[in-house]
Amino acid sequence: MTMVLAILRARPEHADELDAALRDVAGRTAGEPGALAYSVARQDGGRFLVVERYADGPARDAHFAAPYVAGLLDRFPLLLAEEPVVEFAEVVTGFTR
Repeated sequence: MTMVLAILRARPEHADELDAALRDVAGRTAGEPGALAYSVARQDGGRFLVVERYADGPARDAHFAAPYVAGLLDRFPLLLAEEPVVEFAEVVTGFTR
């Protein structure tokens, strides 16, 4: 299983727009084969934490190739106040209830 962790800081005037876009992507991701989890958390100051889990690397790669994800990534220069921090890792342990 593979995980993606992203930290995004929205431009103040675009925080709600980024929020809506991430909610849209989360909803669409639920229908992707191999997508196991997708969580978005919003903090004060327009900071967003995104945690994603996929069955394997090909499922993760298919997610990032999806038109709705590519479209959001293309909008990052407008929406974000700074470069996103994105980490990829293999899950070694954990649980889901």
